[in-house]
Amino acid sequence: MFPLIILGIIVVAVVTVAVFRYATRSLDTKELVTEGIRLLEGGLEIPRYFWLGKRLISYRDVETIELMPWYKVALQVPLLRYGIAVNSISTRLFHDTVAIKLKGPGVSETVLVTPEDAGSFMEQLKRRVQESKLPSDNK
Repeated sequence: MFPLIILGIIVVAVVTVAVFRYATRSLDTKELVTEGIRLLEGGLEIPRYFWLGKRLISYRDVETIELMPWYKVALQVPLLRYGIAVNSISTRLFHDTVAIKLKGPGVSETVLVTPEDAGSFMEQLKRRVQESKLPSDNK
């Protein structure tokens, strides 16, 4: 009886992982799952909580961008430096973190991400935020 329970748990785990991998690859979310964030023409794309869907954030909603080493984040998040509205999308442990503070009514939200090349990602994001703040020439 006991080996059947263990076998059932293993089968459920394998099926769950296989379905999750298939869903992330077939729904055009592979880069989002790998990096934790994507830079699109219209804004930032981040996963919703528990990776259930995607959320698009306009570049105009970005207030500040900060690059920090992982140990500072590990010390500052528990001390509520970023408040209680923190969305941490850490796809890499012990890696530089980009903190993106968003504008919004009421409580401001901070998104913490760990892209592979954090410095390059931060520069691209800053450039796109600056471009979005320029007045458009559409008349």
